[in-house]
Amino acid sequence: MLGPRLWPRVFCTTANARLARLFTTTRSIRTSGILTTLDIPTKSAPIVTRRLSQADDHSVDHEADQQFSLNWRGATPQTVLIIKKANDTNVDSALSRISQWLHTEYPQINIVLEPPVFDQFHSTLPFVRKIPNGMHTEYSRIIDFVVTLGGDGTFLHVSSLFEKQVPPIIPFSMGTLGFLLPFNVRDFQSQMRRVIEGSATLLPRMRLMYSRFKADGTLDKSGGVNVTNEACIHRGTYPHLTTISCYLNNHLLTTSVGDGIIVGTPTGSTAYSLSAGGPIVHPLVSSMIVSPVCPRSLSFRPLILPSSSVVKLQVHKKSRGRATAYMDGRDCGEVLQGEYIEVRKSPYPLMCVNRSDLAAGWALDINQLLQFNRTFSYPHDTPFSDDDPNSREE
Repeated sequence: MLGPRLWPRVFCTTANARLARLFTTTRSIRTSGILTTLDIPTKSAPIVTRRLSQADDHSVDHEADQQFSLNWRGATPQTVLIIKKANDTNVDSALSRISQWLHTEYPQINIVLEPPVFDQFHSTLPFVRKIPNGMHTEYSRIIDFVVTLGGDGTFLHVSSLFEKQVPPIIPFSMGTLGFLLPFNVRDFQSQMRRVIEGSATLLPRMRLMYSRFKADGTLDKSGGVNVTNEACIHRGTYPHLTTISCYLNNHLLTTSVGDGIIVGTPTGSTAYSLSAGGPIVHPLVSSMIVSPVCPRSLSFRPLILPSSSVVKLQVHKKSRGRATAYMDGRDCGEVLQGEYIEVRKSPYPLMCVNRSDLAAGWALDINQLLQFNRTFSYPHDTPFSDDDPNSREE
């Protein structure tokens, strides 16, 4: 047993050892330069309100009534997630510039990168943070809004990071097509300020809820997944045509022999469905699209259904060919005879920062990016110069 005179010495030695361990631990974290999101408080959901049109005639719905405004409850958002396209030096430069600008102009905002991107940039951007490995739920807990740098594929990737509700997304076009991306990265400062200060316009993009069932009707483990563009059953790499029965609200609509059937959203109407001959649907039209892929029929035309519909695609029990399920282009595995997928409207739309004048922007996009109704006349872009706003009378 220690004598009374030794107690203070032992106590001080023990306390000093604890302080030394604490200092060593803190020092190791600081020298490593790795900041995680664990110390960021849980976010407060912003207020999203429906915009009201300024039209005098309120008997007719105005497109502004179907868009929303963003409000951060009198504060500024605390955390932003930046998603980038891989293997592109221009995108890498844009990410560095945007991150440095954010850190300078809004130092209170935490900047989060995906783990592989963080490993690439944390030496040059020591203030950025990453989600710890295996803690996927951190995205939903802390992220206030998302910035995407890339193409439509980069934009779609955001949906897979959040299980249910996705924070507002501000997409900058730096990809191949960018039909879903209204903003040029050169204007990032003004657009980011609109979002941070709560003056941005939000466009709700409808999503689908995909569920997969076995032949006996039991729900597969991959059920309840949100899809942005489309869900489909397709023969994939198998050589034989597949037979698929399509049900609408549990009523048999048709049985198709072909390559597959697509169930898409208005957002997905300009993706795979468009290549299969489907219609172009305005994003504010709440609907579902059913498009056949190379059917062995001349009369199976694409359909536009109410968004309240439930569409079931079942591989026929006598189907000669095999089939695979896909969600937004991702392979979800083989669907055996008798098995089926069920698609309905998701309760969690994508809230996308958009132009204030949606009609003008959408018309511009389908003309410039999709070359809508472009004729073969030469050398003029349009055979009717009066319709061309850029033409001049001689």
